[in-house]
Amino acid sequence: MLRRLTAFFALMILGSAVNAQADPRAFPSLAKRPVESRDRTVPPAPAIKPAATDPALATQVDRFTRDAGSADTAFQSLLTGSRASVAAGAGAAPNSESWVTAQTAISALDSARYESVAALAALDTLFVERQDAEDAARVAADLAVIDPARLRVLAMVDAQNDALDALRRQLPQP
Repeated sequence: MLRRLTAFFALMILGSAVNAQADPRAFPSLAKRPVESRDRTVPPAPAIKPAATDPALATQVDRFTRDAGSADTAFQSLLTGSRASVAAGAGAAPNSESWVTAQTAISALDSARYESVAALAALDTLFVERQDAEDAARVAADLAVIDPARLRVLAMVDAQNDALDALRRQLPQP
């Protein structure tokens, strides 16, 4: 046991002597390195001049927008009569005559908005497909045509959804 203790102290003294002779500057500095001080801001992307508008795409987008507009017109014309039917069925018991009439009116409204939802889906598909092009100028031009129409149709569909949800909330559920 004494041998082990003596060997331990000898190693400890020897290690201390070696560390005392070592250069204190040999350890890494905690100061910032040059790479840590560099500017990390991302440079702005170069401006892309859009390409010319694709006439086939513009025609297609106009057709989808017209389809959505005509479906919205049909929806709005049915909405007034449906509100009256739903108001009559609001206090009625589920499965009563007025409740079934109100549900039928809501179903007719849902059917009338089909074309606007289909147009929105087609515009969304075009929007995603056109983003995959290699040419950034072509992408910018195509999205400049699609996005405004897509947002208009989306607003129509959202308004239709809100109207349908409001009518559905008025009716008691079975």
